[in-house]
Amino acid sequence: MRWQDLKDLFRRAGTVLRADVSLGPDNRSRGYGTVLLATAEDAGRAVDMFNGYTWQTRTLEVRPDRMGEEIGPGQPGFAL
Repeated sequence: MRWQDLKDLFRRAGTVLRADVSLGPDNRSRGYGTVLLATAEDAGRAVDMFNGYTWQTRTLEVRPDRMGEEIGPGQPGFAL
């Protein structure tokens, strides 16, 4: 899985500001990642749409990571 794939999937729930996939030393996915969405509504929609969703032969576990926490200077964001 690539970050672009994750971003493309989560765009169906709202505006994706960033998507990251954790990679191991062999440059392969470790099986988890984070998605930063623009609003709390987008994040909630993503949880509703994709928690338990089967994608690329895996069942996703989608949950809020840092709801309401500021991600950057003056930039609110909602990470899953």
